[in-house]
Amino acid sequence: MIGAGSAGCVVANRLSESPGRRVTLLDDGPELAPGQVPTGISGPNFFEAMAEPGRLHDDLIARRNPATEPSLYQRGRGVGGSSAVNAMVALQGDPAIYRGWGWHDADDAFARVLLETSLAAPDEVGGVSRALLDADERARPVPLTRRNGARVTSAEAYLWPVLDRANLTVRPRARVASILVDGTVAVGVRLADGTIEPADRVVVCAGAIHSPALLLRSGITIAGIGEGLQDHPAAVFTLQLNSGVDQDQRGLAISALLETQVHGDFGADTIQLLAMDSVGTGPDTAGLGAVMIALMTPTSRAGTVTIDSSGHPVIDFCLLHDERDVQALAAGVEQALEVLSRPPFAQIVDAIYIDAEGTMATSLNDPQALASWLRSASGDYVHASSTCAMGTVVDDQFAVEGYRNLFVCDASVFPTIPDVNTHLPTTMLAERFALGR
Repeated sequence: MIGAGSAGCVVANRLSESPGRRVTLLDDGPELAPGQVPTGISGPNFFEAMAEPGRLHDDLIARRNPATEPSLYQRGRGVGGSSAVNAMVALQGDPAIYRGWGWHDADDAFARVLLETSLAAPDEVGGVSRALLDADERARPVPLTRRNGARVTSAEAYLWPVLDRANLTVRPRARVASILVDGTVAVGVRLADGTIEPADRVVVCAGAIHSPALLLRSGITIAGIGEGLQDHPAAVFTLQLNSGVDQDQRGLAISALLETQVHGDFGADTIQLLAMDSVGTGPDTAGLGAVMIALMTPTSRAGTVTIDSSGHPVIDFCLLHDERDVQALAAGVEQALEVLSRPPFAQIVDAIYIDAEGTMATSLNDPQALASWLRSASGDYVHASSTCAMGTVVDDQFAVEGYRNLFVCDASVFPTIPDVNTHLPTTMLAERFALGR
């Protein structure tokens, strides 16, 4: 198995439930072991989790759209993967989406998920989140992957309880260079140090960026690999909070959101407004909060993951490639501005900025200006998806088309991106994979 993130931890646990199997889980990043969890990861603030040394792939540079310069794409690295650094939001998504994919066992798979969730304690809810909850009756506290105020990673939920299994080996800092294929049969992997690891089955759980890159690097070039890359396009309003707001920059940054529908020429789309009670932990972020507006049902599928001459991922999201997405996100931004004009926000916000230069949100005073801003400034939600899509690259049993004993199980196999934050749906799909074994 390759990759010990949100999917890989699940699959390693479930496959090793059978004593007749020998499961080796390889990951190129650091360990995450009982009693050895860095405080940044165990604590409430995901900004500190991302700052833990070695916990991000710091060499992943992505272009979001043609009008923006490439920049770092933040993906978790090491045992636990992005579950160790994400904002801990735990949402299942619309069941109709999974049924539309033919995943009629999704409810059963969700019922097997071992991740614990809880709502923020009242004293953890910051000023921006409280304002959102007070400003709109549709806003709600969001479930988080936490227990007793501490993050619950996929490693803690799925690997730690079974580390004593004789048939399970977890090997951090073991980078896989390529999958070994004999004709069309996967027979093992080659590590970056040249070591050969034979296997009678190879399961790739490296995520929607690294899984297609690994397949391509291994000479597996069937149609569709790396195509259809999606993320949830998002825009951010930075809020200058007034001095009356009690702000804990190292506390819980996210605890509430609002999901709403927008309707345009192309139909209905889902928008998420996410309250952020802080935007970092440094002195330059003091007194700032944010509201992120994300399109959770994007249509654009022009994004790609390819590899360069060294085999490194080349990422081009092509966000907002489809005009429907521009219109839907613009409608979401207009809704956000209306919510931000209500008394609960007016009482705590002195200014609303749309960029690091201090441009005010009042500059978005007409549809053309708004659309232009979105095309030049919108980003991602760090929810890469669908680059080895089921029905194109893998079949409904997660097997790579045209190959034997080679499987992919992670967010790359979603037929399209789910309409929620992808951590919990990815855990569910890994449970689906295990149900079929």
